[in-house]
Amino acid sequence: MEQHKQINKAIERLFSKIQGLNSDNLNISEYNKKYLKKYIDNYSFYMSLYSQLLQKAIKKLNKPISESTFIDYGGGSGILSYLAKEIGFKSVVYNDIYQGSVDDTQTISKNIGITIDYYICGDVEEFVNGVNNQNIKPDLICSFDVLEHIYNLEKWFKTITNIKNDFSLLFMTSANSSNPFITKRLKKLQIKAEYQGIDKTIGWKEIDTNTSFFKVRNNIIIKKFPNLKNSDVKLLSSKSRGLRKDDIEKLVTKYIKTGEIHYQTKHPTNTCDPYSGNWTENLIDLKQLKTVIINNNLTVNYTNSFYGYSNNRIFNIPKYFLNQLIKILGSRCLFISPTYTLEVQKTT
Repeated sequence: MEQHKQINKAIERLFSKIQGLNSDNLNISEYNKKYLKKYIDNYSFYMSLYSQLLQKAIKKLNKPISESTFIDYGGGSGILSYLAKEIGFKSVVYNDIYQGSVDDTQTISKNIGITIDYYICGDVEEFVNGVNNQNIKPDLICSFDVLEHIYNLEKWFKTITNIKNDFSLLFMTSANSSNPFITKRLKKLQIKAEYQGIDKTIGWKEIDTNTSFFKVRNNIIIKKFPNLKNSDVKLLSSKSRGLRKDDIEKLVTKYIKTGEIHYQTKHPTNTCDPYSGNWTENLIDLKQLKTVIINNNLTVNYTNSFYGYSNNRIFNIPKYFLNQLIKILGSRCLFISPTYTLEVQKTT
């Protein structure tokens, strides 16, 4: 209960600092201007989710918050990092693969008077190297809506174990493949990305592809392998769904040599940006992922969460009853949960 009050007070303090920000006057990217406005306009909704994530995370600590190091992995506009500082963590580390978000977070933090201790830009390899090279000893690594965008989860979890310190890792994601209603909505989004392209709305960055992923793969194959028959190009463009450019070219090279294609997407509608490898809300096979994590000598657990209340009172009514049902069914029942949290522990 004391931790819950501590988090809520930090949420209130952070809101008082960011509500006066005029994102239009900040020297930050359009991407993070949109996200910052989204957070401010729907603050109570997002903070209810962040609060649940942080309560779970803090319970993993075996020492006081004031002596602990918190890492915000894939931090975007930095809200989770600012909140961690407000809660009172000894050190807070911000990471994002996108240099623009790193720069934006530094700008925002200066404008709200919150100092982040470390910034690490890069994918998991650069992140792990940055942590080890700077002798950062993380106690908690947390993220919100990042897990479903990681291109190669097997490689990611193998790499993260190279951090020299023991830690708890908590990834909360709204791409809940156990919830049939969420799955239905996300499948429509994936199909649109695959055959039409992604709209330039919140979540879209300049480095992202906004044309049909199928067409992009088709063009990659034609450019690299101009002598392929049209029928082969079409087949390979379809069968390489969910692969990044380097892996697409490996698949085609093997097909030319053997006439065989062994690769298959783990979910039929899953698709990713062929250049960045950024998944369109990857619907992850949780049983398979659990096996991957255990094989890396990590312990793993999945827990659900409650629905966050918004400014729309009508929508809050069904959320209330769903939350009561979630309480009754327990933390491991994911099929009606709005999110799930992947909880991983590294101990030596």
